[in-house]
Amino acid sequence: MVPSRRRTGKLQGPRQSQASSESEKDDAPGGLLDHHGGRQPRYEGGGLRACAIVLLALLLGGLALPGQVARASDDPCGTGSLTEAQVSTSLQLEHERRTQTKLVSRLTVRVPSAWQHATGLLLGEDSGAYRQAMRCLLRGRETQYEWWTEWRSRAPRVTEEKGVVEVRVDTYAWADGTGVKYFGPWDVEIGKNHWRVRLNPADALRRARWTSVVLDPGSASALTASPRPTGGKGDTGLLWQPKRQAMPTVDVRIDPAWQRSWAAQGDRLRFLGVGTAGQLLWESSLAVLLLAAARRTRRAAGPLTADETAQLGTVTRWAWVFLAISVVNTGENLLYRVLAESFHDGWASWQARHGLVASLFIGWTLLLFGRPRRTVHVAGAVLTVPALAVAARPESFGLPVRLFLPEDAPDRAVVSLFTSAGCAFGLLLLGTVATGWHLSRAAGLIKGRPSGIPGAPGIPRELRLRHAVPTLVLAVVVIGLCLWFTSERDWQRASWLSAHGDPAYGTAHLEALRNELTWFADTSKDWWLGYDWILVGLAILTVLRARTHRPAASAHSPGPAEELWLLLFFPVMVGMGLGWFTGNGALSWLWLFVNLGALWLGLALGKDRAVLDRLLQRSGTPLGKALDEARRHDLLDRARRFREVHAKLRRLDQGQSDDEVHSRRAYERELRGLHHWRTPSGAADRLPADVSVVDAALALGPRTTWWENGCRAAVLAGGIGLPVSALMVWSEQLRGEFLTSTLYDRYGLPSILMNLVYWEVAWAGAGFLLGAFWRRLPGRRGPARSLPITAAFALPIGIDAVGNWITREGQSNLALSAAAMLLVMTLTGMAIDLSTFQGERRYWQSRFGLLLSIYQMRYFSLQMAYLFAQLIAFLTLWQFFTGSGGPPEPPGAGTPGGTAGN
Repeated sequence: MVPSRRRTGKLQGPRQSQASSESEKDDAPGGLLDHHGGRQPRYEGGGLRACAIVLLALLLGGLALPGQVARASDDPCGTGSLTEAQVSTSLQLEHERRTQTKLVSRLTVRVPSAWQHATGLLLGEDSGAYRQAMRCLLRGRETQYEWWTEWRSRAPRVTEEKGVVEVRVDTYAWADGTGVKYFGPWDVEIGKNHWRVRLNPADALRRARWTSVVLDPGSASALTASPRPTGGKGDTGLLWQPKRQAMPTVDVRIDPAWQRSWAAQGDRLRFLGVGTAGQLLWESSLAVLLLAAARRTRRAAGPLTADETAQLGTVTRWAWVFLAISVVNTGENLLYRVLAESFHDGWASWQARHGLVASLFIGWTLLLFGRPRRTVHVAGAVLTVPALAVAARPESFGLPVRLFLPEDAPDRAVVSLFTSAGCAFGLLLLGTVATGWHLSRAAGLIKGRPSGIPGAPGIPRELRLRHAVPTLVLAVVVIGLCLWFTSERDWQRASWLSAHGDPAYGTAHLEALRNELTWFADTSKDWWLGYDWILVGLAILTVLRARTHRPAASAHSPGPAEELWLLLFFPVMVGMGLGWFTGNGALSWLWLFVNLGALWLGLALGKDRAVLDRLLQRSGTPLGKALDEARRHDLLDRARRFREVHAKLRRLDQGQSDDEVHSRRAYERELRGLHHWRTPSGAADRLPADVSVVDAALALGPRTTWWENGCRAAVLAGGIGLPVSALMVWSEQLRGEFLTSTLYDRYGLPSILMNLVYWEVAWAGAGFLLGAFWRRLPGRRGPARSLPITAAFALPIGIDAVGNWITREGQSNLALSAAAMLLVMTLTGMAIDLSTFQGERRYWQSRFGLLLSIYQMRYFSLQMAYLFAQLIAFLTLWQFFTGSGGPPEPPGAGTPGGTAGN
């Protein structure tokens, strides 16, 4: 629905009744009293004259009475009683640390208690008298108003004292698009180059006593101001205090900074085009990188297994599917905007109808790629029939060709549109689930059913309708109810001063909800496909899993081909979708390569510095080649004995006796013996001088291969990050004004769950990379090994922060996100170290005691100090952002974070 505001006509002053009572002239002496005590005229010459006067008075009274009633109905607000009311207002433009400028207004009115609607102000907000009184002060004489650009930060404050009722109303609006923004007593016109601010209050307040008007343009400069301000207010404010207290016709032209001017023009074709191009470049660049990686893997040395060939074919097909989906979904909005700008005949309105077709196309594309069972295809066909029928022949269902519901649309038209939109969205969900199931099964995330034959692989699990259909139906219903709930809240917000008893209110209310229904198929598609990056990450995992099962695969660490896929995995599943400046994603595609480069740089700086890259003392063989899985058990036993001997030495240093201690030299000889090792050829050698057997055991990680280490770390990171995810969701969507955005955004409520999924995927993805590169990362303990992954996550955030500083935008929760990643990765690194010695868990009362033994006191104290410092930093940042916090974006503008669509 296009935001609109209905204004009253030109100014009309109060009308006073001029009817006179001619009957008073009949109270002359000598008259006779009637049976009511009145006087009867005499039947004389004077009596005839009196009778004529009475008849004339009755005639004039009869003619005057309808006019008097009409004049009273023309002024339902009792404007004449408000001439003594005192009015003051202010408008402040808040530019800094925001993407769009926030326009904050305050209106204070002191009305006399004798005003006919004064008592209505003291009633509850749901009462008709309260809305009538507020409507007179804030709107006008009409009964229906829909102000979609006005927002209220709090309910109006009403107080009464000494015969005066004071009303203070705080409202705000966002400069998030060109056109006029109506809110409070102000009209702000957002133009291409300049903004125009005009004072335009309700008619009832135009003849009141205006004490002060303040306009603070903030960092923007005022070019012209009419009438001339009487003074200043603060550093940048303009003040009008008329001497006769007549309302000043304030009209100010403002020249905003280019950052805020650009951010307010996101609805213009030029800015929409470059923003859409940036999104398409992100998606197309990712598809090209997937194709290039698949081609390079095929050309790598060594023959490919059947599983590798199959998965490389899968990721290649998915790259083309992903590209096609991106072009259809992202390019559709731009296409209809171009058509509307070019032909000016309502082309944009056709998007509601074609949104059904686009949803069907994308849903079937995903469904065919997922290759589910035949019954799932039948379910998809059942969902397709209603949507395709309505899209092809809308007139058969009482719908116009563009699928907009008129006021007199029959019930069958509403039911048909509701059914078709729900089926189209259900098909899209079914296709997504089928593709996700197919990729997850290939990546090993969905285990097969036992075959019953020892040593035989499990039977693949198929997607079954008895589980999928109820889940999808529940999802469509819940999301539809959330959309209805937020739409209803938005309607109540925009029409809060409309007369609910007026039949026009119900008609407009129904029309607003029907318009939301019209756009459901298109908006739900845009929202849901914002999370298709998860499918890209699953496709990459299928190739990585296939590479680990090839005969020549390196179990020690990822090879060059695997490293390429892991680099691609990072920006998709871990890195944040940044590069949005002034509300435009023209540069967002660059952050795909920034994330790639950040991880590559972190790995390059740590090259040849890992524990397993150290050389044996005699042969110079890298330690990693001398440690194989066959000797893991021996290495863990040596590591345990190493810790025990060191514990005895510490007790000797503290002067404690021990029955098993003979001499310090005996323990030292035993420690030297623990460092004896053999090369792969069997020659005697020694571990590097600065590497202990504990360091060597921790460097291997808890599992046999890098893939298994990655999977184990992903599970640990996901569990550790769950409370952190809840905190991030709360700080981004559920606090302060962020909650307002969530409750009014059409998909704000289901986005809470999806945002939680996003952060869990980010932690698990980062943990997977940490485990996969575990043996290549520098550092002796888990917290030190987690630093390269954390730095790769934080570097793009730092670059984005520089861009936000240039555009004078808020940093939002970027620092908090980096601190959260550091905390989760540090705890995950410690959990991986603990999991490496999990076999000793039975000998300790708690995991904390085992961790204390692994790190030993001198190392453990440093690790705990490091961890506590991170906790303090995280909580400090969390308190800062939740206390003062970066401001939220306008509802419906989308939420930051994630990749591609997040």
